[in-house]
Amino acid sequence: MPQNDSWFKLDTAAKIYPSISQTHNNTTFRLNLELYEDVDKDLLQQALIKIMPRFPSFGVTLKRGLFWYYFEPNNALPVVREDNRFPCRRLKDFINNGFLFNVMYYKKNVIMECFHGLADGAGAIEFLKTLMYEYFILKGCDMDAEGMVLAADGKVPADELENSFNTYYEPKGDHLALKQPVAYHVVGTALSDNVIFATHGVMDLKEFLAVVKKKGVTVSAYVAALLIYCIYKDQGLEFKKEKHPIVISVPVDLRSMFPSNTLRNFVSFANVGMVLEGQVTFDVILEEVSRQLKEGLTEGEIRAKINKNVKFEKNPFIRITPLFVKNMVVSNTYRLYGEGCYTMLLSNLKTTQFPSAMKKHIKNVYYMLGVSDLNPLNCVVVSYNDKMVITFARGIEETGIIRLFFEHFSKEAGLHVELRGNEWSKTL
Repeated sequence: MPQNDSWFKLDTAAKIYPSISQTHNNTTFRLNLELYEDVDKDLLQQALIKIMPRFPSFGVTLKRGLFWYYFEPNNALPVVREDNRFPCRRLKDFINNGFLFNVMYYKKNVIMECFHGLADGAGAIEFLKTLMYEYFILKGCDMDAEGMVLAADGKVPADELENSFNTYYEPKGDHLALKQPVAYHVVGTALSDNVIFATHGVMDLKEFLAVVKKKGVTVSAYVAALLIYCIYKDQGLEFKKEKHPIVISVPVDLRSMFPSNTLRNFVSFANVGMVLEGQVTFDVILEEVSRQLKEGLTEGEIRAKINKNVKFEKNPFIRITPLFVKNMVVSNTYRLYGEGCYTMLLSNLKTTQFPSAMKKHIKNVYYMLGVSDLNPLNCVVVSYNDKMVITFARGIEETGIIRLFFEHFSKEAGLHVELRGNEWSKTL
């Protein structure tokens, strides 16, 4: 470990998650691999136990200190269980011998749910890839990692465990102001606590990219603009004088901008949006969102956000504030200046890469983000093989925004859209 052998600190981004998970926010994400054959629970359990020493940053439990939460090595064994519940349970409902992730199975599906304080999606998928690689070997499958999978018996490089925010922090560099405009929040009828519905829209990847390319924008810009447009139409904002902007927050994997091999959190966010009233077309929104996204993804802008977050963490007053006070401060601050400043999260995980030997056994890939009471909808975009999969997590009864979103592709773009979910499945 980069710190003491008996404990180590949460990374800069992770420090907010224990505080906000105690109240109103679901801080869990879900990775789901659909296989061609039913899952063998016993072999999956064997594979999980085998790989744990290779991933010390996952073999921990969360502890409360006087000033901060911290991680402590967990000497118990994680247990594989059948998935028989709604997705993305809150951290307090994790039942896995103190571990901050769950590995589950259901028929042909291998599922990993992870507390965001432990890792981001990029770190978790590396863990899951190694797990599945060892699982397929135990099943007797011929495997070749092709340099794309971390070896279960390999050494643990120090840079996999680093807090990369500190690595690229510039004490005298520019930093962004904390305050941002309050965003519009989707109005709907809340589902029961811990009930989240998932809707997966599956489209042909080439056809989807052709639609996006025709507009001359990126996938993130196109989907973010469409989300704004669907929220605007569904919530009736064209007939209201709404003063708050509809804002889509787009997580950015900083490993693509700053060299890092960390398996912990190393993500920033670019917020894009606009105030909408009266009659506004999708193309107008798309042009503005594309412009904002380009500006928000510059290295200078991202560095300023890193500096802001690390500076807040290193603030002497914050450091000596007792944890029970810090929980209240962080939770309220995040509600005002974090999720209070966006309407929906949109995560674009781009292409999921597996060795060809593993692809033969993996049919589909699904990702999902948890929701909060303030922002009850989230969206994830991921491509795998020849498919584009767009997943919505929903914590409200109303489905209008999701329906408008997929009807845009089926009716206006002429694409075949297959819908799947934990409620039903259909084709548009």
